[in-house]
Amino acid sequence: MSSPRFFQAVLQEVKGNVLDHVYPHLKGKDQLTLQERMGSFSANCPECDCNSWILLPKESIAVSQGGKAYCECMNCGLTTHL
Repeated sequence: MSSPRFFQAVLQEVKGNVLDHVYPHLKGKDQLTLQERMGSFSANCPECDCNSWILLPKESIAVSQGGKAYCECMNCGLTTHL
């Protein structure tokens, strides 16, 4: 059995349109707006009303199995896709 491995995640703010960041192949094409995807421009969490989100890495189970970009509320941990 192999030894456990640990990785340090670093939070880095995404500047500009987050949808362009997670879906670069759709930039400038028919893609949903943040308002359409998150319910409002402020993108508040439906559970706790926080509007700070962590983009999950491509290697995460949610992204790799769901096939979409996922984010997690920094306050309550609610997970949703973009």
